[in-house]
Amino acid sequence: MKRLLSVCLSLCIMVSVFVSFDITASAKTNLKKTTVSASNISNGINVSWKKVSGAKSYKLYRKASGAKKYSVVKKTNSKTVKYLDKKVSAGKTYSYQVVAVKGKETSKSKTKSITRLLAPKNVKVQSYASKTDCTLKGSKADYVFDNVFTFDSKLGVKITWNKSKGANKYDIYRKVDNSKKYRKIKTVGNISTYVDRESFFSVVNLSYKVVARKNTSASDYSTTRKICYVEPSYIFTYSLSDELLVSWTQVAGCDGYKLYRSLTGKAGSYSYIGKYTTKEYKYEEKNAELGKTYYYKLVAYKGSNNSVGLTIKEKYEPVTTVNLNVGDTSDSVQKQFKKTLAKINKDLKRNMSDLYQEVTFDKIMESIRIESKDEKVATVSKDYIITAVSQGTIKAPIIQKLGNFELEKGFILINVN
Repeated sequence: MKRLLSVCLSLCIMVSVFVSFDITASAKTNLKKTTVSASNISNGINVSWKKVSGAKSYKLYRKASGAKKYSVVKKTNSKTVKYLDKKVSAGKTYSYQVVAVKGKETSKSKTKSITRLLAPKNVKVQSYASKTDCTLKGSKADYVFDNVFTFDSKLGVKITWNKSKGANKYDIYRKVDNSKKYRKIKTVGNISTYVDRESFFSVVNLSYKVVARKNTSASDYSTTRKICYVEPSYIFTYSLSDELLVSWTQVAGCDGYKLYRSLTGKAGSYSYIGKYTTKEYKYEEKNAELGKTYYYKLVAYKGSNNSVGLTIKEKYEPVTTVNLNVGDTSDSVQKQFKKTLAKINKDLKRNMSDLYQEVTFDKIMESIRIESKDEKVATVSKDYIITAVSQGTIKAPIIQKLGNFELEKGFILINVN
């Protein structure tokens, strides 16, 4: 009885060793080695391998990171060449190896390692602008000559997600409108946000997915997130002699624009001015008060989808004010224009180098004039010398000639005592 018990115990130990640690193939075999593949899916690691001609069965071994030995996780027949391993932990790395078996002949595959990565969760997308304030810096005299407006905001779609345990980078995929395929647009490091800064200049339907990665291991795709992205419309303001003018750029594909105004600051309470069609591009504040600051916000929309609202402020005021007594003359406007012109030439020379051509004051006089609306109060010469005639106050518009068109760029306030 003791001998029988001893034999049974020895057999149990041999079986245990075989199940947990036997991964040694036979020394001589005609069986080819299989190739193992592994991928993360939603509920585990999907392990598959190629069939081996002549093999009657397969043994799938697995070793977790930190473990010393392999263990058999699955035995299959010759027709089954895949296994879904659900007993895996997020962030942990596993190594798999498959042994093909034909009687006493065996052959083992190369090791395939993969980190268990869960697809990023809580993926969100939204329209984004790093800066919403379109207000230009500089003096109003600068804007008389300079028609180039710069807006250094980062516009686009912001994608955010929860980090996946064990991941050290993420792939961002995007599909545009009705295209059939997703395209990887960016691989980022161990962060959880990315701004897609593609310049669409229109309304476009976008879909996004995120994949977590660690070296060559990748998670399944995240949940798809969609957005109807509406490109923001740039907004501009001008203090003109008869009005405060608000204008904006056109956004292809939108349904129109919504304009708001605040008198209490950029972050103040905005009142709704109205909707504008795609053919409209301006609003005229006819009763603007001198010295008062106005804040505007513009939103482009498509159906119920709105762009980021861009804002701007404008203090309704002249380019400069000239105070004179009857009979006096002033060259202050001429001096200011020459000073501004010198600054513009300096910037052009620095930025354009060999292509630079100096803009002369004579050229400015050919394209810009100041028009007195009442020469009984004051006159303005071609070279911007103002002469006071009689008591009164007038707004003298600054007119710029652009080809066959003329455009007001601001005004001079003239007070004659």
